[in-house]
Amino acid sequence: MDVFNNMKSMLLLFVLHVFIVGVFDESVSVKEGDSVTLHSGLTGIQTDDVLQWRFGPQGTLIAQINRAVNKSITCDDVLEGRFRGRLKLDSQTGDLTVRNIRTEHSGLYEVTSSKHTLNKIFNVSVVPVDDMKSVSVLVEDSVTLYTDLTEIQRDDEIQWRFEHQNSPIAEIIRKARKISTYDGPDGRFRHNLQLDYMTGSLTIKNIGIRHSGLYEVDISTSSSKHTIHKSFSVTVSGEMKSETVKEGESVTLRTGFTEVQIYDFMTWMFGHTFIAEINKGAQQYGDDERFRDKLQLDNQTGSLTITNCTISNSGLYELNINSNRHNVHQRFSVTVSVPGPSDKTAWIASTVLLVLVAAAASVIHCLYISKLKRRHLSCQDKEKGTLDALFPKGVSVAEGVPVTNS
Repeated sequence: MDVFNNMKSMLLLFVLHVFIVGVFDESVSVKEGDSVTLHSGLTGIQTDDVLQWRFGPQGTLIAQINRAVNKSITCDDVLEGRFRGRLKLDSQTGDLTVRNIRTEHSGLYEVTSSKHTLNKIFNVSVVPVDDMKSVSVLVEDSVTLYTDLTEIQRDDEIQWRFEHQNSPIAEIIRKARKISTYDGPDGRFRHNLQLDYMTGSLTIKNIGIRHSGLYEVDISTSSSKHTIHKSFSVTVSGEMKSETVKEGESVTLRTGFTEVQIYDFMTWMFGHTFIAEINKGAQQYGDDERFRDKLQLDNQTGSLTITNCTISNSGLYELNINSNRHNVHQRFSVTVSVPGPSDKTAWIASTVLLVLVAAAASVIHCLYISKLKRRHLSCQDKEKGTLDALFPKGVSVAEGVPVTNS
């Protein structure tokens, strides 16, 4: 009889739970590596209110807001640290965000409020996938970042952000029939963005190195109790740049960046040989004899200068810029030319030609001076002949009277 009563009680609890879940539960499907925000539905938490988030069949406390003492906590150490560093609690609304979600975070999430007798249950399913979506693209190509939506519903809102910036670079508010793209704080996205009004997917056209980085999209609806966050790591690789330099001269391999402080690690390679790096502002150079005392790194741009080039410095140079959000890869082909026989012949011919031109100029100058002298003497002779004609011998030029000999 006791066994029967226990079974009856368990069945009653199960039916009651199913009823509650059926009324309050919302099923959320999210891909591994994305983030999800579970909305409490509150616009504010009143004085003396206590809001709690619990997870799993045991109802383990994972987050709490106690407005009476104005204190918010997330419980990182419970469940063997399963949620360590992943929970974010909105102190204004009580919304809970689970960041960089994993399959072990699948399950029931329950939020309760003592003041409002709030009780909501979310059934979160995490779909296993690879790590964060990584996209590689060449300079001047285009890339589309997909929301995985087939069609945006009437109340949906889509917002795209770049590199954790608060201001969006693109957004759709379907209810207001609004679709917008923005240039970004520094104008880097001007004329580069295109937003799909049906799916919310974002296309970056004519992409450049400075468009490398982390892209995030928030997908939410006004009628829904959750928001899906997706992240994309975009890597833009430039075409190989070619540089030709004469032996003994210098060449600078320019990255195209104006500021590189945001990057964690920059490495220059010559073939498979490490030659230089910048790690959080600190420079380090390799010990390859071919580059001893020849390399100069620009800490602001990451550009590399090779001084006093020799034929051994010809080859493929590669730059890798790595951070926890994205990678950038650039390649440079350097050719160091050495003067050959033909170059020497050309130099000799040029020298002889210059000497001949100088000699010809000297001869022409001498002839010109001689001509001027002859012209001057001719003028003097003409003047003397004129005087003789006007004043014959025996006539004083000064008085115009005959001169007699005594």
